[in-house]
Amino acid sequence: MKVRLYSLSVAVLALCAAPALAAPPPAPPAANPAATARAIDKLLAEENGGVKTQVAPLVEDLAFLRRVSVDLNGRIPTDAEITKYMAWPATERRAKAIEDFMARDQYADRWAIFYSDLFRVRYGSDGGPALQAWVHQAVRNNVPYDVLTRKLLAASGRAGSQPETGFILGDDADPYALTGAASQLFMGVRISCAQCHNHPFDVWSQEDFYDLAAFFGKTQRVEHRVKMQILGIFLNERTETAIMWPPETKAQGKPRKAVPAKFPFEMDKADGPNKHLARMKALREWQDADAKAKAAAKGTNIDDLIDGGGTGKKADPLEGVSEEIKAAMKKLDLEGDLYKASELRRKLAESVTDPRNRFYSRAFVNRVWAELIGRGFVNPIDDFRNDNPASHPKTLDFLADEFVASGYDFRFLVATIVRTEAYQRGHLLGTVPAIDRLAAEKAFTATPARRMGSEALFDSIVQAGHLFTPKHRPGENVTTVITYTQVAVAVKEDPKNPGSVKPPRLGDPKPAMPAMPAMKAGAYDLEKGIEVDFKDALKKKDLLQLEKMTAKSPEELEAEMMMKSGTMPAGTRIRYVTKEVKTLVDDNPRFTSSMRMASPAPVGHFLRVFGQTDRAALDERRDHSPSMRQALMMLNGKLTNEAARVGPLEPVAPLITGAKADVDAAIKLVYREALTREPTAEELADAKAIIKEAATPAEGLADLRWALFNSNEFRFIP
Repeated sequence: MKVRLYSLSVAVLALCAAPALAAPPPAPPAANPAATARAIDKLLAEENGGVKTQVAPLVEDLAFLRRVSVDLNGRIPTDAEITKYMAWPATERRAKAIEDFMARDQYADRWAIFYSDLFRVRYGSDGGPALQAWVHQAVRNNVPYDVLTRKLLAASGRAGSQPETGFILGDDADPYALTGAASQLFMGVRISCAQCHNHPFDVWSQEDFYDLAAFFGKTQRVEHRVKMQILGIFLNERTETAIMWPPETKAQGKPRKAVPAKFPFEMDKADGPNKHLARMKALREWQDADAKAKAAAKGTNIDDLIDGGGTGKKADPLEGVSEEIKAAMKKLDLEGDLYKASELRRKLAESVTDPRNRFYSRAFVNRVWAELIGRGFVNPIDDFRNDNPASHPKTLDFLADEFVASGYDFRFLVATIVRTEAYQRGHLLGTVPAIDRLAAEKAFTATPARRMGSEALFDSIVQAGHLFTPKHRPGENVTTVITYTQVAVAVKEDPKNPGSVKPPRLGDPKPAMPAMPAMKAGAYDLEKGIEVDFKDALKKKDLLQLEKMTAKSPEELEAEMMMKSGTMPAGTRIRYVTKEVKTLVDDNPRFTSSMRMASPAPVGHFLRVFGQTDRAALDERRDHSPSMRQALMMLNGKLTNEAARVGPLEPVAPLITGAKADVDAAIKLVYREALTREPTAEELADAKAIIKEAATPAEGLADLRWALFNSNEFRFIP
């Protein structure tokens, strides 16, 4: 006890004798989205010059609220949000709405979808669940875009416990695929065409492609197994590169040499007119100094000194894991085999994110601008080349430079764009000739009509139909759900009747695959999905924990091998039996946000039908064109019909039924919730006629709401 007290006294005296901490340096001027937005509008007008185009007026206040709600939170506003917005002073409400929406959790949900499309995050790929959760967390914490990029390009380690590795593993660590992806996604340059020959439409040669590919030449995907079980999938570095010159098709027996890595993109040699490089440097120096000052201010925890750094017995990370797996994992060289960092990819990441690399900042700014306004300065948005110039190069360069100066602050970029007049302008009517409408949209004096993305459309229907929470009482919607499943049964033949059990044949139905772990399954309809627990996916699990895997018994492994090889013991056969399962379900629908589902969704799901891609192809974009399948899903789908039904627990119920019913008020509420506006006098009269003709007022209101969901006004952003 005396020794512990003496040690504590020494520690306290040392802390008291420490010199006073220096105050952190003053912060540089913060990036100003409003001022930057005004400068952008001015530059756009200057670059439009003498070109005369039609100019659409700014959208009115409620239309702006609906637009910014969809763009920042991924769904239409609620009636309460409309009331709150209209109570603000008219001169302040748009800025206040932007700040309000960007401070919410839904902001991270919505923009994580944008990033997941960009990085082609696939839940079912190696490390996919953790990567999807990690991207969401990065948006939530506003991780600078250059920091995020460096982590994705340079990561090594185990899939899952090192979420960033999911990006490289998504292309199976193929150096050629990764070369095309890194160039196109991060710099907007389609260099993939130069893999087999010099680029036919650009300056990039096959040598340039191989120089860039050499940064990925030592990267490899590694699996560690015990018998039939995968202990882990890792991203690691081999000793020798796989990138050799000349290519095999040109070698023709000649010796081939390893290609040294070389970054083929030219860097800026000087700072811009707004000195964005110097401003970024000053910001980062202050951020580093501020972080060090805050860390030093925390000091040493007295409890830690008393506890001696913690002497309690640590839990065994391999608890519950078989002895066989324990032995196999202990043989692994954890530092040398599994966590060897990539120096080549680290250098590539530094070059890609170098603030002098204008391709990087311009490509990202162009993507975000197109996402919010409907078209980019460069179109297609990831095809920067000399013969495809930007429509407004000075504006693009200015916004890219301000993005760099902000420290690659994504929130600053979004907040700036939604404050511009270019973003807030309305659409030109269909009566305007198409050539004039296109000219105005290209000049950003009018905005193109945009349909909600599939996730925003889904969540908006759920929001307007009050399906985020149950709207019926328990037991009011009990129904019988019938499902059919194929069950494999091993049976013994009757020795007196050989051949009585037929062996499985090619084409026989097989048992369903087991469900993926760590997910909550949705209901039986196509609109439900698999909800991801982001917090669970990002838990820092020890490498050796292996998610508490337990080895299969020798008998189980032998049975699986016999099933795969088709060899079974004499007298034993496998047959598949169809079982009908009837389940009583209290079908009181409640939907989670589509932005927290495992993505991409399965084929045939609402999200896929309305444009979500499988995120496999490098240049695949969401298709927003209408289809018959979309129309049928909106007309007959469970989501739309359940959202249209009037539930006794939702706000409109007492307005349409009961002693205090007010049909006019019910109609107005439905219009505000679905279309973010009041109905016109003509619409009010038509709605009352629909309700009057229905069997009950509630059914009539459901018909009205169903019609609103199926209108173009609902699906398109104002």
